[in-house]
Amino acid sequence: MPFVIAAAVVIVLAAGGGGAYALVSSGSGKNSARPPAQSTVKTKVPPAAPATPTSAASPAPSPTLAPTPTPSVTTSPGAVAVAPSLSANPATTGVVNLLNRYFTSINTRNYAEYSALLNAQMQSGNSASSFDSGYATTKDSAEKLVALSGSSGDESATVSFTSHQSPADSVNSSSCTDWTITLYLAPHDGGYVITHPPSSYHPAYTNCP
Repeated sequence: MPFVIAAAVVIVLAAGGGGAYALVSSGSGKNSARPPAQSTVKTKVPPAAPATPTSAASPAPSPTLAPTPTPSVTTSPGAVAVAPSLSANPATTGVVNLLNRYFTSINTRNYAEYSALLNAQMQSGNSASSFDSGYATTKDSAEKLVALSGSSGDESATVSFTSHQSPADSVNSSSCTDWTITLYLAPHDGGYVITHPPSSYHPAYTNCP
């Protein structure tokens, strides 16, 4: 993390990618086997026999409904979360796409991916060697886009996250640091690239509780 302090850009960015899963199941095959067994018991009242299996089959949809909550429970364990107030912001999708790629590049030590998300000026100040030494022990998590503001296509994205690292590599000599930072973004090829923050900019950080 000292690298993060030395270069405002590096401090301003971090954390991992993720995915989503959805499970759907159906038990209709097993339910169709129940009616014949119950109809043989009710021989004297043929009409009642179909009614009984029908009601017995009613619980069948329950197994189908049970998995329904699963998608929301297993959504994106490592992806960037988004504050509800930003869901309707047209810039949110592009910003989150950049954040997911950037955070993944940090956690997987992928300099090529990291560098591709910087504008030309930022690339010139962030070499592969500085990336490797600055993020050698960094692992970021709990990333969340909490605010967005922009004009003329540029965006300022406020992000909170937690970084874990060797205390020797930390800006505050801690193995766990909570961050709130702002990324300054410019439009590029239908998405965004990261640009230099203002000279007055300073990220906020504190030791984890």
